[in-house]
Amino acid sequence: MAQAGHSSNKNHFQLDRISFFTDGVFAIAITLLVIEFKVPNIEHATDALLWISLKHMAWKLLGFVISFCIVGYYWSVHHRIFGYVERYTTRLLWLNLSFLFSVVLLPFTSGLLGEYASETELHLPYAVYVINICLTAFMNILLWFYLSNPSLDLLTHKISKQRIKLGFYFSLVVPVIFLVSLGLIFLSPIIGRLVPLLIPIVLKYGLNGLIALASANEKPVVDAD
Repeated sequence: MAQAGHSSNKNHFQLDRISFFTDGVFAIAITLLVIEFKVPNIEHATDALLWISLKHMAWKLLGFVISFCIVGYYWSVHHRIFGYVERYTTRLLWLNLSFLFSVVLLPFTSGLLGEYASETELHLPYAVYVINICLTAFMNILLWFYLSNPSLDLLTHKISKQRIKLGFYFSLVVPVIFLVSLGLIFLSPIIGRLVPLLIPIVLKYGLNGLIALASANEKPVVDAD
C-alpha cells in the first residue's frame, strides 16, 4: 500500500509520534528489568544472614546492571540517529518496530539469566540472553543502514561512507564482545560473564583510530542557510 503524503508540519508530528512511542517502549523495558529483584525475606533476620542473602544475588545484580546499560545504550543510539531523521517510510516504521521487538525481549531473557545466575554451570540461559543481544544489534544495524542510505534521503544531510562504516563498526562492538563472552563461559563461567564489562572501554577508546579516519575523510556539512 502506498504511503499517504503529509504536509511538512504533519510529517514532523508523525516523526515525533514514532520517537515518543519508541521512548515509551524503552522506558517500560528498562523498568521491567528491576522487577526480577525481590527483597530478601528472612525470618529472624540478622546482618549476617541478610549479607549472605545479598551475596547470593550478586550475579543477578550484575546481570541487571549490564542489561540496564545495554538498553540505555541502544536508546541513546536510537535517540541520536532519529535526531537527524526528517522523513519516514512505511518500511522504516516496520524496521523500528522489529528493533523494538528485540528490545522488549530483553527483560525476559535478562530475567531468565538472573533466575539461574548463581548456577554458573548452566550455559543455556546465558546463550539465550546473548542471542537476544545479537538480535537487537542486528536490528540496530539494519536501521542504521536503511536510514543512512543516501538514495532514500531520509536524513537532514547526507552521511559519508566513512561515517556509515564507523556506525556499523560501533554496532558490532556489543554483539562481538557478548559472543566472545559466550565462548569463554565454557572455559571459565565467571570470567566469561565479566567480559561484557569491557564494552564501555572498547566503545570509548577502542575505535579512536577509526573515528579519526572517518573525521579526516568526511566532508564538512554546509548549512543551507
